[in-house]
Amino acid sequence: MPEIVASGKFNWMGGEAMKLSVGKLAISISVAVAFAVIAFLNLRLKGRSVEFLTEHTDAVDMQPSFSPDGKTLAFVRFKELVLLDLSTRSVKKVRTKGLFGIAHPAWSPDGKKLAFSAFHSRSYRNDGGGAHLIVMDLKTLEWKCLTPGSDFNTRPSWSPDGKKLAFTKLSMQGASICVYDFQRKQLQKLGLQWGRSPSWSPDGKTIAFISSRTKSPDVWLIDANGQNLRPLFEDERTDEDMPCWTVDGKFVVFSRQTALASGPKKRDLWAVKLADKTAFQLTECPQNWWAMTPSASPDGKSLVFALRRSDHSVICRIFVDWNKIKPQRLGW
Repeated sequence: MPEIVASGKFNWMGGEAMKLSVGKLAISISVAVAFAVIAFLNLRLKGRSVEFLTEHTDAVDMQPSFSPDGKTLAFVRFKELVLLDLSTRSVKKVRTKGLFGIAHPAWSPDGKKLAFSAFHSRSYRNDGGGAHLIVMDLKTLEWKCLTPGSDFNTRPSWSPDGKKLAFTKLSMQGASICVYDFQRKQLQKLGLQWGRSPSWSPDGKTIAFISSRTKSPDVWLIDANGQNLRPLFEDERTDEDMPCWTVDGKFVVFSRQTALASGPKKRDLWAVKLADKTAFQLTECPQNWWAMTPSASPDGKSLVFALRRSDHSVICRIFVDWNKIKPQRLGW
């Protein structure tokens, strides 16, 4: 697999600087095998609207995110950042010295930056081992940390104008949604007692998130200014997670499983229509399969997500007719 290798250091007082050094690119024969596996899987799925984008053997591919132009996916493979060109299916691994445990990449609206959570080497600063919110320039690979400290900061979501970043902050007091303002360089709690996995609406007015204000994690909405808290989808028999919006703002997509206390056997993708709160099942997984972390395409025609079974997972894409939604059977 080709690699982009970057090196740099953490500077807690004056920002972060990073120098790019490009190493030799090497493509092993496993890449050719991967393409053959993908072709075979997609041939088996001919006539269905499901597509495997990565190989399933010995892979742990998670948390895909569409670029704003729809041409590239950022995702996490074995907790490292990877970019997938959807036209050529070529992949590039981005290695960043000093950062590890990459999770939940999210593209800026202009496609020039990625936000994600990561740990950093304790040799830089003994901060209690917190997970930090990182923003990286994709051209220069320079990055900066927005959240020094011991809390766990993860699952970022950009505002449509690129001026703010919502994310989950997990501290000793619990999980809450915070917003970082790039212009003011300020961090503000959204005013929630408990919430996680925020997702900004396409018009920038609303944030969808997960709340356990009732008996189980459900999908809620809140205005971007922290007002007008209301439920969107509630079911005490199931647990919901990782909401995302369709590009037209008409649907919120999320993962759903039976409540943890019931011993869930699978996880599927669902969508709820904002106009009337009607819920639709999008995927139908076999037992012990998990459809997770959806991301909607900019053209509104498809969703990418991680499909997990046992100790490995792949990135999949389904094409959805939003006027006639039917659950699509998954598995390989």
